[in-house]
Amino acid sequence: MINPMQQVVVAGRQRDSRAIMQALQTAGVLHIVPVEATPGSTFQTGPLGGQAAEDRREAERLLARSESTLAMTGVPRSAARAALPAEDQWGMLVDQVATPATQLDDQESLLRSDLETQRTYGPVVTVLARLASGIDESKRLALLSLTTENPAELQAADAALRAELKDRYALASERVREGLTAVAVAVMSEDRDRARAALSKARLGELRLPGRFERLPLREVAQEFTRIGSSSESALRDVETQKKRLADQHGAQLLSIRDALADRVAIDDARAQTARGKYGFVLQGYVPTDRVEGMKAALAPFGNSVMTELSAVDEHHGAGAIPVQLKNNDYTRNFEFLLNISDPPRYGTFDPSWVVALFFPLFFGFIVADIGFGSLFLIAAAWMIGKSKRGESLPIGLLGITLDPSTMYQVGYVLRTMSLWSILFGFLTGEFFGNIMEKLHVFYVNPTLIKNIWGVTLGEGEHETGLIPILMPRVLPEFSTTLLLICLALGIIFVLWSWTLRAQLTLKERHMNHFWEAVGMLGGLVGLILLAYISSAGRNFGALGNFGSPLVWIMLLGFAVFILGVIMSRAFLMIIEILSNGGNIISFTRLFAVGVSAAILANLATDVGWSLGGTLPVIGPLLGIVVGLLVHTFLFALTILGHVMQPIRLMWVEYLNPTGFYQDNGIRYNPFARVSLKK
Repeated sequence: MINPMQQVVVAGRQRDSRAIMQALQTAGVLHIVPVEATPGSTFQTGPLGGQAAEDRREAERLLARSESTLAMTGVPRSAARAALPAEDQWGMLVDQVATPATQLDDQESLLRSDLETQRTYGPVVTVLARLASGIDESKRLALLSLTTENPAELQAADAALRAELKDRYALASERVREGLTAVAVAVMSEDRDRARAALSKARLGELRLPGRFERLPLREVAQEFTRIGSSSESALRDVETQKKRLADQHGAQLLSIRDALADRVAIDDARAQTARGKYGFVLQGYVPTDRVEGMKAALAPFGNSVMTELSAVDEHHGAGAIPVQLKNNDYTRNFEFLLNISDPPRYGTFDPSWVVALFFPLFFGFIVADIGFGSLFLIAAAWMIGKSKRGESLPIGLLGITLDPSTMYQVGYVLRTMSLWSILFGFLTGEFFGNIMEKLHVFYVNPTLIKNIWGVTLGEGEHETGLIPILMPRVLPEFSTTLLLICLALGIIFVLWSWTLRAQLTLKERHMNHFWEAVGMLGGLVGLILLAYISSAGRNFGALGNFGSPLVWIMLLGFAVFILGVIMSRAFLMIIEILSNGGNIISFTRLFAVGVSAAILANLATDVGWSLGGTLPVIGPLLGIVVGLLVHTFLFALTILGHVMQPIRLMWVEYLNPTGFYQDNGIRYNPFARVSLKK
């Protein structure tokens, strides 16, 4: 649900402004919005000026320096904080760590750069130094170094030099490795530019070493590379040791200073959103109704020097400016991130988090419906939750993202719920990695039971004996119509539900055009549904003329309401959109199609392994298990994306689109709070 908000105005003395803002920051409940000065007002708004601006710039400088120092020394943001030192010592303490940390970081960068250069160019330089034999140190001669990848390039270089210089050059080459040859060309100093031009015509460039190595003779470069190769690794380890020592000695204190500086800058940013006079200031914002007492308690020490005024928010005219805080139970809260692809719903509308939290994992379980696969998900969820509780992150290289412990816990929680639904539906369908348990006669099909529960008559089956009866034999052709009707019923419920919400919300906000659009769409959808039902999906159109049936009259009434909605809303494209919404109902058959196709593939994988298991006495079963696992793994990887995306798509598109969820966005509640409280 959306947490109710109250609008608040706070006024106080200018000399107390920083202390008041600090108290509000500690309370961490007030969402501040800028105050706009009226024409002719003596109050100042916008960025701070004078000494306050200078103080802010200094705080920002120290904050940036502490941030970079923490990054250079590798101090984790989740590490413990030390007691905050006196404010007049902050700058000295930050510089005390930042100066050696910067020096060590520069040293590390240089060492890594040299080591990377040595690894890249070392073998080539060793060969070139041997070919050059000191020619590049001569004043009369010049040496051009290059590399070629095949004999044709080497021949082209020789031909280009001969055409330009005749016999006024010497060329030597030696293979470095497969596909790479080092080439040294010696020319007279006055012919250097002509030789370079000749090589350029042959589309060959001179080898240029990076940085300081370019100015050194090849003999010295080779010696330097040898030194780098033998000493840089130990030097890097020494630098890392010194960085760790700095982090251990000063990290906790630096973190506390960094938090205090971040809080200081945030206070100045908040003060810039107030209206300031010579003697007083005014700020405005929003506070959740259930946190008003916390704000009052924070301001209580200031007594009568602070005045607060609380008022009810205007949902109808100012809802777009009211911040939105979702207030859900622990279960639903863990699913909220699935809706963070967009801004939160507009204040005064509705929060669909509980719908997603209930039906997304249920739909996923309906599709997977396999005890074996559900158990694998459950193991993965338990691993993620355990990892998050240990404060560890999870890098996902394929997506280029890293899940922090909090996000990973939510993902693990959602995955655990999905897996439990998968296992539950797996018991109903009797599936464990396909039909393994049927073949072992743990699950079995009881035609009489299916007839009594669903009214479906099954043909003779292969596995009609076992321990546990299957209640939803979804892979049997005779049962497919029943599953299809269940999915269509879900589609009808969700699409009608979404347009009912649209009608309710637009009527509340007095958006009458949209209200009539929603009412018309509801009527038209009811008419379409009854049209399909009465005519048996188009097989008996004659039944539509049976005016003795009340369903026919309800259908006609639905179409009449649709026409009224088109006229009143002036949205004539509704005639096309109603067909699209009818398609949204049919889209829920994805639950049937994706789930049954995955089950058939799983059965196929099991059948392949099972058939191999009966071929040879010992090797056959082992081979069958291996092949079955491989086929299961391949098919599972092939279908898992659809298992996840289809249920969430039904939530995001078919259900939420008609409600206006993506059109009527709100502002996310962002309370003014201390950095340490936001960790």
